[in-house]
Amino acid sequence: MPSDAPADLYSLAFTCSVDPLLLLDGSGRILALNPAAERLSSTPGATARGRPVDEVLRPDAPLGTLLDQVLRDRAPRALPPDFTLQLANERVVLAEGSLSPLVDPAGACAAVLLALRDVTEQRRAERAACDQGARLHAAVEALDVGFVIYDAEERLRFFNTAYKSLYPECVAAIQMGNSFEDVVREGCRNGIHLHSGLSEEEWVAARLAEHRRPGDVYVRRFGDRWITLKSGRLPDGSFVGLRIDTTALKEVELALERERQFIRLVLDTIPLVVTVKDRDGKMKLVSKSYAELYDTTVEGAVGKTVADLPRYNAELSVISEMDREVLARMQPVSRVHSVTRPNSKARWMSVVKVPLVEQDGTTHILAIGTDITAQREHEEHMTATIAELERQKQAIAGQLAVIQRQQALIRALSTPILQVAKGVLAVPLIGALDDVRAADVTSKLLDEVVRTGARFAIIDVTGIESVDAATADHLVRIVRAIRLLGASGVLTGIGPAVAQSMCGIGVDLSGVTTHGNLRAGIEVCLRALPVRR
Repeated sequence: MPSDAPADLYSLAFTCSVDPLLLLDGSGRILALNPAAERLSSTPGATARGRPVDEVLRPDAPLGTLLDQVLRDRAPRALPPDFTLQLANERVVLAEGSLSPLVDPAGACAAVLLALRDVTEQRRAERAACDQGARLHAAVEALDVGFVIYDAEERLRFFNTAYKSLYPECVAAIQMGNSFEDVVREGCRNGIHLHSGLSEEEWVAARLAEHRRPGDVYVRRFGDRWITLKSGRLPDGSFVGLRIDTTALKEVELALERERQFIRLVLDTIPLVVTVKDRDGKMKLVSKSYAELYDTTVEGAVGKTVADLPRYNAELSVISEMDREVLARMQPVSRVHSVTRPNSKARWMSVVKVPLVEQDGTTHILAIGTDITAQREHEEHMTATIAELERQKQAIAGQLAVIQRQQALIRALSTPILQVAKGVLAVPLIGALDDVRAADVTSKLLDEVVRTGARFAIIDVTGIESVDAATADHLVRIVRAIRLLGASGVLTGIGPAVAQSMCGIGVDLSGVTTHGNLRAGIEVCLRALPVRR
């Protein structure tokens, strides 16, 4: 204000000031105070004037020393920090301000101006903000989540301990004021990028690109750790980011993926048709065999119903009926039915369906089908083969009956029993004499002896080329059987070879009448018969 300004303007400025102003004399007594000072001290001007300022304002530290310095130096002095007024109404006010000397043109100090400003609320707000900031800082520091702030120039402005611990390869560069690129390159120097197969420049470029796209969520591998990154841009252009160590979660995810792939491998390998459907019939899981059965892919079958796939109505009816029965009974159901695809032969499937209930009670239908086409064809072939064998058996049985009749006839013809004279029978034997034939000869010969009352039965072995122990035994037994009926058995036709054989095997023919030929045997028998009269 110009020095020649009217005095009433100074007075007006003093009066209208929003800050409390007091004029003090050299001893610190109040000469004048404006309305703002009256309101601050809750003291009318008339009461305050002439009183010491320390008595009216009751500061925590007297103003005397400071006032002496202002008067001595003829220079303004700021009030001490946290200057506190203990006012008469027990109100405590924090104030800022100064003491300024009012020097007249002659150089004398006419008065001292005490300018005050009530900063009680401001200081309270500052302390509250400071406390809140401290609590926020402590809260951020207590997080097990990395927290970081980069300014608009990508310079590091804040980070918590968790952020630093997530990147041990970058610790040396995680310092206030370093750029994001500085941090990334420090990590590359310590090999943080080697698992990726990228060069250092490629890795740095990729991380910078992600950093400059705030709002996206990334899951990235850093060495042996998996970290989820989320960032956002603040109004001033700075970046705030969260870094979460999701290694354990990722390992579980990878383990589940390996398990899923293993289950997929099993389903694609086993020679079974496997499906899992929900209650609405939509496929939740299918095997490769199932997809091939319906001329589709695993991906193409999942989410669809059987009705969406190529089929015939009869087949769909069986499948739907089994599904309904499983859900109604909540028990396994099995069927054998055919599956017919266009331009291919029918395939027979043995299907078992069971209810599959999750822990929350959600019910699915698990179906396991076995392709029994080859088995079915084999069974049909075996049935046809058995029928053919039965037919052949019957044909062979007929042929065998004919053969047996023929053999009986042959035996009858090959072993004739001849009555050469009254009381004399003759049986010429030709060929081998086995057990069956010996029994047959014995039976017939004995019957004829009884029927004819014969006294002699001649057994001619001229037709037998050789005699073994079994044959000799048969002959001896026949002779003994004839003797038991009261007749005499006679052996004829024993040639040199047969005689030698019988002696070689030690046949006992004692008591058995033998002759060299049939004629001699007949003559002897005839002479032994009583003479007729």
